Amino acid sequence: MSDILPTSYMAAVMAEVKPSDNVAIFGCGPVGLFAILCAQHLGAGRVFAVDSVESRLEMAQAHGAEVINFQQEDPVSALKELTNGAGPDRTIDAVGVDAATATKGPAANKSAQKEFRLELEKIAEQGTPKGNVFQPGGAPSQALKWAIESVAKAGTVSVIGVYTAPVQGFPIEQVMNKNLTLKAGNCNHRRYMPEMIELVRSGVIRPEEFLTQVQPITSAVDAYQAFDQHQAGWIKVKLDPAQQRERAA
Repeated sequence: MSDILPTSYMAAVMAEVKPSDNVAIFGCGPVGLFAILCAQHLGAGRVFAVDSVESRLEMAQAHGAEVINFQQEDPVSALKELTNGAGPDRTIDAVGVDAATATKGPAANKSAQKEFRLELEKIAEQGTPKGNVFQPGGAPSQALKWAIESVAKAGTVSVIGVYTAPVQGFPIEQVMNKNLTLKAGNCNHRRYMPEMIELVRSGVIRPEEFLTQVQPITSAVDAYQAFDQHQAGWIKVKLDPAQQRERAA
């Protein structure tokens, strides 16, 4: 309520979702999953969810999205095929700098790896953790580029994913030639909080549906690591002080 849901709602509002629109959401973490519900609330006709983590795609599908696994399909081609060649009317980048790219299947693109490495070097300058956890996804601009490439002409691209360094080879020519609207920004949570409270209180949106794990608050670091490694079933974690007290007792 204080962060994720308002962020997702802002993403759908920035995307200018209208009744019957086709909407594609890149990233099925908590923000992307809530963005599915928010797009539906604003009247989206069809919602497509793009990710590669099966448990996240399963949850997206359970909430009415048509899912695309980018390790199995080229998301740009798949979205155009599913929309009679036009592409979705609106796309939402709910990933940002932590994006990964396809390592197999038709979407794998070896020529883009050099470009992604340059982007990772920029991120590393700001301090990249060592070890196996909390690492960048490997392709910082991938979700943004897919969102721009796949959206229909005169469509809108909404960027709520965080970017901390310049994007190499930004496809400005596609933004111009396709007459796209591009909106991006951090969420002003207080602006959307009253609406979110009403949506939750009325049962239109049920945040607890995405709560998959409950851990004691002292397990916060371990929980973040499990989430970061995309362990199956780890969508959203509740850190519960009461659970720690029960264990201590």
